Amino acid sequence: MLQGIQALLELSKVDVQIAELEDERRGLPAARAALHQEREKGQAAVEAAQSALLAAEQEQRRHEAAVADREALVKRLEGQQHQIKTNEAYTVLLHEIDVARAAISDAETKILEAMEGIESARAALDRARAAAKGTEDRAAQQQRAFDEREKSLDQTLGNLRREREALVGGVDVPLLQRYDRIAVRRRPAVAIADKGKCLGCHVSVPPQVVLELRRGVGLHTCGNCQRILVLADHA
Repeated sequence: MLQGIQALLELSKVDVQIAELEDERRGLPAARAALHQEREKGQAAVEAAQSALLAAEQEQRRHEAAVADREALVKRLEGQQHQIKTNEAYTVLLHEIDVARAAISDAETKILEAMEGIESARAALDRARAAAKGTEDRAAQQQRAFDEREKSLDQTLGNLRREREALVGGVDVPLLQRYDRIAVRRRPAVAIADKGKCLGCHVSVPPQVVLELRRGVGLHTCGNCQRILVLADHA
């Protein structure tokens, strides 16, 4: 019985390692998805900066077109001056020219503002591209690390599972079934009993149980956490 319980202790250690590594491996897809989101976020920032630059350039062209239109209007109106017959009509014409010239001045001011916006948008685009490249470089490096880690995990898990199969083969079926029922609820399923305490939950173990553990008599579990107990000296 003692030999079987000692084998369960080793099996429990292996099962803990397997469970921890499997948990880590299951987390890799989420980690890769997070990397993908970071890349998408960086690219989205670049696209937004490109859109802002395009909008600023379009704004400049719109005001430039307005200047051209108003200049053409002024030229046409000025060409009509010699055709005016009355002072009233001449006054109206001059007012129209003044309005057109004011519109030209306003559009030219907006062109300057648009040019400043273009300069700012280009700087923002450069920053977004630099940030996106940095994110891409880090993500690529992290992706390689994930791939290497996954390969290492698969190799280690394969070794541990083979080790587990060998350990299972040395444990009686009833004892193994008892272990499996506990392992579903507790990890590890086997705990060391030392100095009168279960080291799995740190609750005291009755002296009679400690005595029987020392004698190697029967299978004993902790009354609190239900883990299979093995004496520290035997472990």
